[in-house]
Amino acid sequence: MTKLVFLGTKGEIEESAPRHQYHSSLLIISNGAKLLIDHGELRKYSLDEIKPDAILITHAHPDHYAWLNEDIKTDIPVYLTRETLDYGKFSPQNVRAIEPDKGFQMGPFRCVAYRVIHSIRCPAVGYKMAISGRTLIYNSDLVDIVDKEKVLEGTDYYIGDGSAIKGNLVRRRGDQLFGHTRILTQIHWCQKHNISNIIFTHLGKETMEKEEEFRKEHSEAVLAYDGMELVI
Repeated sequence: MTKLVFLGTKGEIEESAPRHQYHSSLLIISNGAKLLIDHGELRKYSLDEIKPDAILITHAHPDHYAWLNEDIKTDIPVYLTRETLDYGKFSPQNVRAIEPDKGFQMGPFRCVAYRVIHSIRCPAVGYKMAISGRTLIYNSDLVDIVDKEKVLEGTDYYIGDGSAIKGNLVRRRGDQLFGHTRILTQIHWCQKHNISNIIFTHLGKETMEKEEEFRKEHSEAVLAYDGMELVI
């Protein structure tokens, strides 16, 4: 059995809601092993309380990477790209530098990082994981997936960027895009690739304000909330 626990579901915004108070973070529990994705500034639990076997970091924004401004001491292995490691003010003690598109194994989790377009200064990755016969991808902040066809192929669970439902949060600097794509765009990606389990975290202001309306109109997707658990 594999369980997904959404420890936090809020983006890097001032606004919050009773169901969205902590920064996006996902705990995956499978066969007794615990894998944590992202550990940001606003969090309900410390690493001593969560006790993950390993941590994956998507990028060096403070809502995902607490080491940007905090010197957190832990022996837990932290997997991250070289760009993320070099950007933070502090560094984890047990660093495992990873390269996109090169797979690595952690207990029952077979993982590969892939490039997403999100930030110019803090390049981001998403993670594709094979767990107990299921394939899950996690990209909580993105404008687009660099190799989208390859990444989405064979995916059972899509966990994506809930910053905006219809609002345009994509920006351009020269020929470079950055920001967040719409929920509706990501649903279209999933439908094109026959992904039926669609979940959004990292909720932004528009999504939180229109959460109930979205739930009524879009049964094909789920908006995660702090503390939500899902068995897959």
